[in-house]
Amino acid sequence: MTRVLHVIPGLDATQGGTVTALMSMAVFQARRGLKVTVAATWAGENPPRDAEQKLREAGAEVRLIGPANGPLLRHAELEPALATLVGRADVVHAHGVWEEIQHRAAALARAARVPYVLSPHGMLDPFNLGKKWLKKKLYVLWRLRHTIAHAAAIHFTDETERDLAAPLTGKTPAIIEPIGIDLAEFAQVPPRGTFRSHYPQVGERPVVLFMGRLHPKKAPDLLITAFAQARAGDAVLVMAGPDSDGYRARLESLARERGVADRTVFTGMLRGEQRVAALAEADVFALFSHQENFGLAVVEALACGTPVLISDQVNIHRKITEAGVGAVAPVDVPEMAALLTQWIEDAGLRRAAAGRARGFVEANYDAERVAGHWAGHYAALAAARGSS
Repeated sequence: MTRVLHVIPGLDATQGGTVTALMSMAVFQARRGLKVTVAATWAGENPPRDAEQKLREAGAEVRLIGPANGPLLRHAELEPALATLVGRADVVHAHGVWEEIQHRAAALARAARVPYVLSPHGMLDPFNLGKKWLKKKLYVLWRLRHTIAHAAAIHFTDETERDLAAPLTGKTPAIIEPIGIDLAEFAQVPPRGTFRSHYPQVGERPVVLFMGRLHPKKAPDLLITAFAQARAGDAVLVMAGPDSDGYRARLESLARERGVADRTVFTGMLRGEQRVAALAEADVFALFSHQENFGLAVVEALACGTPVLISDQVNIHRKITEAGVGAVAPVDVPEMAALLTQWIEDAGLRRAAAGRARGFVEANYDAERVAGHWAGHYAALAAARGSS
């Protein structure tokens, strides 16, 4: 039984896709029979007990270290805790690249001759490297380039992510595996009307759904503007996701300025059945991000049989086009508006895409199947360690 140590700076689901991806991987790997341990720092007043419980219920061991402080999320117990956990692992798998926990885990793994995998989760994309670029460039020179060069492998969720990161990853071997979803969660979606019963202002009108953090990177402002320009009839734009640094208030103001405040509904972050109900209730799902490493909500929408409209900066966009389960536009308001118009007006187009969506997800994004692939990857890395 391969012993895998996952390390991540935080398990708060509101932090975004990195935490969701880690949870999917760790839970299904543990269910498959791997000996999984998750070490995570935490900041603030309380550790993330919901995530901890879910991991433990799946059979994973959890070590929470905190409260961590500073931009690198340091803590006095981090090094000794990781030293013990790395010493018990066959493979270390680090999620993210910028915090202390990934650096310490990689350094300890090198010292113990334990292979480690890095999952950058889009953080090596040029778009993300361009944010606070000077600090990141210095960090790359100080630490990260060495960490990457000595990794047993870099994990990418798509060939596009691999190609975008190539200037930094060089000759380090690549593992390409998508993030899987729990198909059981979407096997029987809530009946039509479930979501609308919680948000009666939606009524029986067509729904365009955005689901994700309300953050400038995801271009919700452009989506609101495009929705206002589209021939959308009485369609409603549902903005479902947690606020990021007060951005929701700006979006609400923008909806008023564009004349669609009465057709825009902000729900906050949806969880559990409400989240699935929203995905299933939508006529189309829209995500026109400036950059999206994977787009887990895109896959979840498809699992509910909902066609997706995404930007060509969402890394899985080629697969969406090839499978005929949605459509792609550049991050350009007129083209986004035209796409929204086409898909809102054409019910036959939506039905055809919806008919292909579930099968596409089952073939490519089943978390149970992806966990099986990871079992093979980890076993090969552990075996290579033993033969070296």
